[in-house]
Amino acid sequence: MVPMLPSADDPSRGQRTGLMQRLRGLRWNRPAPLRLKTVAVVIASVLGCQAMAASRLTRSPVAVVMPDGLQGAKQVFLQGLRLGEESVLACRADAPALDLHSLPGDADPASLFPRGTNGTPILPPLLVAPYAADLDTYGRLADAGDAQLILGHQRGSSLDRLQRLESRSRLWPLLPAHRDDWQALAEGTISRGWTRVHVVRDPSIDADRAIDFVTLFEELGGEVLSYTEQKVQLLTGDSPEHLARLDQDIAWLGPDALVVAADPDGDLVRQLRQRQEQDVAGRRLAWIWLLSAHRSRHLPAQDWTQLALEQPAQGPAWSSFADAFLRRWGTEPGLMAAAGFETARVLALTMAGPLPLASDGRRDPLGWLDPSAEPQELCGAIAHRRSGQATRLRGVASDFALRPGQAPSGTAKVRLVAAE
Repeated sequence: MVPMLPSADDPSRGQRTGLMQRLRGLRWNRPAPLRLKTVAVVIASVLGCQAMAASRLTRSPVAVVMPDGLQGAKQVFLQGLRLGEESVLACRADAPALDLHSLPGDADPASLFPRGTNGTPILPPLLVAPYAADLDTYGRLADAGDAQLILGHQRGSSLDRLQRLESRSRLWPLLPAHRDDWQALAEGTISRGWTRVHVVRDPSIDADRAIDFVTLFEELGGEVLSYTEQKVQLLTGDSPEHLARLDQDIAWLGPDALVVAADPDGDLVRQLRQRQEQDVAGRRLAWIWLLSAHRSRHLPAQDWTQLALEQPAQGPAWSSFADAFLRRWGTEPGLMAAAGFETARVLALTMAGPLPLASDGRRDPLGWLDPSAEPQELCGAIAHRRSGQATRLRGVASDFALRPGQAPSGTAKVRLVAAE
């Protein structure tokens, strides 16, 4: 079970307050030697309490930080974590003890940990960052506390910044970046002969996915058409002039498909569907949806072909994990659950054998990871670790070619929604 810690806002603050109260209560009319001896005893007692508090807070080799709120996501992550622990136990290995912290999104994570005499935070060797963590904040914390930071669920544009961070050698993403999803869509588009496209985006949708798709599509030899210098057309449902201009360009340039980054139930899509149904531009284009697999799951069939994401980027062992998760919890897992599952396995492997030495002579808690090794099932990987060998898991959430400062890869799948 994952242990829950008492509040750790500042574990030494209460002791410091008690020290001042006890010092003020001393009777200073005692002989000087006795006063000094009493003060020394009180200070030693309080400092001892502080040391014990710090020891308790760092008793586990791993600390997991969970965000306040997002209760559904937190529950799913912990379900995956628990299933991962059970898979470790099935290999006759021990699941490591964890210190689980909860933290508001805007709070300083350094406040969770005691500080040493030089003011630096005292961290365990491994720290698991919360969902979509601020990499600057957590990178600085890992540097200050000499810890390795596992990014359990980080897929967005922040991963593009990893190589520019000074702390990148301490940051270990477990999931593939979203770019792997858009890569699959770009490849699926080209493979169907749709090599000339228009790209439209509603302002409510993150711009990164459209920009990534354009880059990947052009790298594959595709051509993005546009009536402005911007290759991604920013449109809303209440911009008739821009919609009319799009109609003219579709009729004039004759693209093969329309790439849509918008809410399927939003005003923009209703306008685009209406114009397509009325054949305003003189032809019905195929649509490519820049949506997550979850959002694309229930797209209705139309009078034209649609291409959408069926499965986000995942690892080769996803199917067996999904079956086990469904049996254990009664629901199908997503990447949040997979992040918890992979986190439990990484932590168990870290503790299963001696920690390798880094180049500076210090123990490296993740030095056992070999991204070029032949992938192993968990029990085999644990055996390698026990013998002091480097190893690599057969990944669930990714290909498990884990490297600091670089997201691993995965395989995404697309599906065709055939015309009615």
